[in-house]
Amino acid sequence: MNLKWNTAILVCLWLFNNNFIHAGSNFRIFGGKEASIEDHPWIVSLQIPSLGHSCGGSLISEEWVITAAHCFMNESLQPESIIAGTSDLTHPDTTIKIENVILHEKFRPKRFYDYDIAVVKLAEKVTFSDKIQPINLPEQDAKVRISTSLTVAGWGFTKISGPASDVLMETTVRVTRHCPCMKTIIAAFDRKSGICRGDSGGPLQLNGTLVGLVSGSRHICESPYPAIYTNVALFRTWIKEKTGI
Repeated sequence: MNLKWNTAILVCLWLFNNNFIHAGSNFRIFGGKEASIEDHPWIVSLQIPSLGHSCGGSLISEEWVITAAHCFMNESLQPESIIAGTSDLTHPDTTIKIENVILHEKFRPKRFYDYDIAVVKLAEKVTFSDKIQPINLPEQDAKVRISTSLTVAGWGFTKISGPASDVLMETTVRVTRHCPCMKTIIAAFDRKSGICRGDSGGPLQLNGTLVGLVSGSRHICESPYPAIYTNVALFRTWIKEKTGI
């Protein structure tokens, strides 16, 4: 069997292993560097009352945010607002309430790496500035090449042992062999850095265009396996149907 194809099959197999973990409320970027909000003006923090940051998301317009569906799995711990326009969550620039959340109809909690996408309607429009801008959306079914370097950003730990950080972090990962049995995902990897809990829903982007949404990984941080991202290009039509964008 071709080695590259064998690798793709292995990626598929570990997706169905019980050790798969979504990048939820305690997982963060590790091995990255501090990032400027001007370089990521679309990124927002989804906030749970009394707990603070839970997931990342991206502005796609003045009143819509795109994120991962699994960020809303816990009915008792729902994000109720977003913070935009800052890289430091201890100094929020703009805080806006969430009005409505639309999960993909095919999303299932037991298979939360599949159809792991949601759009969030804000209660009021954000005001665009150099620190608050929408991210570009890809064309429907746009392809991303193997080995392409992409940027992922989020808030949290700089290493697996902590400490937690309120400062936005970023790192670069490379697209690995696509999984032939799971077309809704992108697998991306770097040996020294990547996603961790708390990064869920955050943007995987290339030159200001959204490519993926952070979904999860097989192990807690510093994993030897690729992390999983929702392939946004496959949902471009769905996004337009729900938001008009």
